[in-house]
Amino acid sequence: MRMVYSGKIYSSNRKKTVNDSYSLPAGKARICRIAGVVFLLVATMWGVAAASQAIMPGWSLSCSDERGCHRDTDLSGLLPNAERASVSGDAAARARFAGYVARPPVRAGLAGLVLFDEGFLVFLFVAVGLTLRRLGGRGQPVLARALPWLKRGALSAVLWAIAQPLTDSLRAMLLFPGTPSGASWFIALDLTVAGPALLLAMAAYATAWALEAGIRAERDLADFV
Repeated sequence: MRMVYSGKIYSSNRKKTVNDSYSLPAGKARICRIAGVVFLLVATMWGVAAASQAIMPGWSLSCSDERGCHRDTDLSGLLPNAERASVSGDAAARARFAGYVARPPVRAGLAGLVLFDEGFLVFLFVAVGLTLRRLGGRGQPVLARALPWLKRGALSAVLWAIAQPLTDSLRAMLLFPGTPSGASWFIALDLTVAGPALLLAMAAYATAWALEAGIRAERDLADFV
């Protein structure tokens, strides 16, 4: 069936679809994809470092012009500043603390806290990398494929900001029995760090959610029309 209106011919059985018109020039799309690969590489390296921290508590890698890159293990670095001074300044206390950390239940607890804490950050890097890869991709719809990963990354950032003070507190309370002061309660909450990180993560999530909801509403409207 065909209808004539104002001298123009329209087909009544033509299906309307949403045109995701977002696109980047070829050069910028290539840069976007390369940036996505960089984030994925960072996620891989961060994951390896987190696994190393879980296997060897206190492990770190430092590089300098004089000494080059070398691996170091500082168990006292896992403690808050006040307790760190009491352990590192006494050889006997340092030896007792090292023996306490070497216990299997303590090592398992530290490994679980590292993986729980760093896992959110690793997933955040992965999500950002995949978002950039999709934004620089070819074909349609670009935004519809990229926004879900952006939203997952923002949610991971929210969870990471919440997990930071929780894991810091649990780690300190897990290690305190091996220090001269003994077991005690400890709550680590630094709003100057956790507060802005949480607000930025929530803003990113709200932005991704709003864009995704707008695309969904446009599709529903097109299907209705």
